[in-house]
Amino acid sequence: MHYLFELSGEHPDLPRAEVLACIEAEGYPYKILEEDEGILIIDGALDLDRLKERLALSRYIDKWVFSASPAKLKKKAQELKIPNGTFCVRAKHIGTWQRDLNTIEIERMVGEILGEKNKVDLNDPDIEVRPILSGKCYVGIKCTKIERGGFEERRAQHRPFFSPISLHPRLARALVNLSRIRKNEQLLDPFCGTGGILIEGGLIGAKLIGSDIAQHMIDGCKTNLEHFGISAELFKSDIGDILKNTKEVDAIATDPPYGRATSTHKEEIKELYARAFEVFSKILKEDRYLAIVLPDKEFIKMGKEFFDLREVYPVRIHRSLTRNFCVFKK
Repeated sequence: MHYLFELSGEHPDLPRAEVLACIEAEGYPYKILEEDEGILIIDGALDLDRLKERLALSRYIDKWVFSASPAKLKKKAQELKIPNGTFCVRAKHIGTWQRDLNTIEIERMVGEILGEKNKVDLNDPDIEVRPILSGKCYVGIKCTKIERGGFEERRAQHRPFFSPISLHPRLARALVNLSRIRKNEQLLDPFCGTGGILIEGGLIGAKLIGSDIAQHMIDGCKTNLEHFGISAELFKSDIGDILKNTKEVDAIATDPPYGRATSTHKEEIKELYARAFEVFSKILKEDRYLAIVLPDKEFIKMGKEFFDLREVYPVRIHRSLTRNFCVFKK
């Protein structure tokens, strides 16, 4: 089956990486057929319900039916056969391409062609045909919409225990997905803080292990997890003592302290990261992944002393702060 992923556009590369990481984590063989700005087309036997449950940086998954230049769109639409039932056509632009094309006119043109054999229903159609304008026109039949409202509801200010130093839930979920964790596997966050990463891991079915050097953060993390109906193994620990409290884990996803606004208990941040990477190399299972947010290239180089660096995605948090979402493999 050929599927069209409509990516969110929140980052030039991270949404694509998240889709592929989820597909790989779930063990689906796949092939990339086409790519464009905001578009990823995959050939594979995918479980869309599971991908919908996991993904944070995509908007829709469609059954891909064809791609065409604007000049050939009408001809391709005339060849399109859709299942029996009512239908509607909803076109949209993605990115900066094809802005001279009018989506309403495209909807009308495709709708008139398909309406010769099927009945239009704009309110509750059986089939939604979705022309998406990027570098070309990509046409799909809607399979599922990624529900993204829950991520906003889980933002730090809406949790019982609050700290402003917390990834947005969508980015936390993307980080968890980059770790390739699977349902019922053990996911470790050794700098768990208020629990944002653990919350997202728990919601996709991972078994959670979290630690922090501050007891009040462990207590607050527990409160936040319970608020969302999530359980975890939590304990107070310095990063160097993690192995005293838990055995090997299947994946690590973490956002360590990175500056003056977060506590390192007066330890030099370079020393903290060096100790952390050494511990990660001992506790992570072979051929598994560490997804970690790092301040700059110096710390990425530090990680390469222990792991194989697979991916780096610089993410601008605000005007003066860029964080690097990195994926390492043991």
